[in-house]
Amino acid sequence: MIAVSGATASPRSDGLVSKAVQALGGESALAGVKTVAVKGTIRQWEPEQSVMPGGDMRLTNDSTFETVVDYGARASRTDWVRNYVYPAPRTYTFSEIVTPDAGYVIGIDTTARTKQSMESNPPAHAMSGLRLATVQREMRRASPMMFLDMLRNPDRVSDAGDITSGGTTYPAVNYTVSGQTFTIAFDPQTNLPARIRTMDYDNIWGDVNFDLVLSDWRPMGGRQVATTQQYQLNGRTVAERTITDVQTNVPVAADRLMIPDAVKASAAKPATGNLHYQWVIRRQFIGTYLDSDNPSFDTRVTSSLRLVELGPGIQHVVGGSHNSLIVEMKDYLIVFDAPVTDAQSKWTLDAARQKFGAKPVKYLVLTHHHMDHTGGLRAYIAQGATLVVGK
Repeated sequence: MIAVSGATASPRSDGLVSKAVQALGGESALAGVKTVAVKGTIRQWEPEQSVMPGGDMRLTNDSTFETVVDYGARASRTDWVRNYVYPAPRTYTFSEIVTPDAGYVIGIDTTARTKQSMESNPPAHAMSGLRLATVQREMRRASPMMFLDMLRNPDRVSDAGDITSGGTTYPAVNYTVSGQTFTIAFDPQTNLPARIRTMDYDNIWGDVNFDLVLSDWRPMGGRQVATTQQYQLNGRTVAERTITDVQTNVPVAADRLMIPDAVKASAAKPATGNLHYQWVIRRQFIGTYLDSDNPSFDTRVTSSLRLVELGPGIQHVVGGSHNSLIVEMKDYLIVFDAPVTDAQSKWTLDAARQKFGAKPVKYLVLTHHHMDHTGGLRAYIAQGATLVVGK
């Protein structure tokens, strides 16, 4: 059980940050890190692809990674070997290069490949702005350099209420940078960061706490490193990362961090605003993420979904990764499935109005409960549809 008390202004924030930096190894030690190489493993589960609604999470993959970061160049590369067990056994070996203005994937990383990936030889593609912003956020969350920035930019730090978890109360602060707010809770005994939280949007559950929980601290690379890092969604562990090796100030060849000029010229900048971070993160958990700035379809292939008539009064919503069916009755409409996001559902509702006039969607029928088929149900419920599900 995790609870957060109401935030009140307090001068304690600077002290919490200062103590954390000291506990991590000190300002000089952190500032002296120019490059870092990290190796580890990660295991991931998906709670919204369970066999039964609300059932046990599925184990999706066991993976290994090696990350190098050049702080001066503001660039990183992560080499992945992802061994998937769900939804089908397969292995993807690929690399991600991330810079402030572009992201690049070398190799095949998903079953839902984009047009650019399929046309490239060898396979490669530019990250969508949505994915780039998500990777940048998660790298910041896991980096000790965040605390150095907090120390040197106290205007980015504000007071937050205590966070209580497992019977322990943790003092916390808010840290806001690039339009994103992290709530950081500190271990009252060690002064080390214990939990780094964002408030995210989940297609099924709505607002959720997404936490990185840090433990098993050990000296590595001249500083303290949390060797166990759990990602929790509303208190449920959906990923567990184990850090096996950290080396600092290692040589990093510049060409390992380079994105080809031809790719960079058309690559998307980081997306901004209220983003679907959970969709990006967790579709990668199962290796089915479509790396596009529209979660529903590849924007390099099409600019919109479309209706296809299958028969009198029966329209198929196609053009995306997931489809819906619209069936016209005498006085109302029935829609089967509400995939991906509310944005796709709003498109379907608008298209239905243009095709069938004022007939309302009376029933939304879900073929099953998985997030990719139900993520847009709120749009139908908001306009009065009755939800029909199997037993």
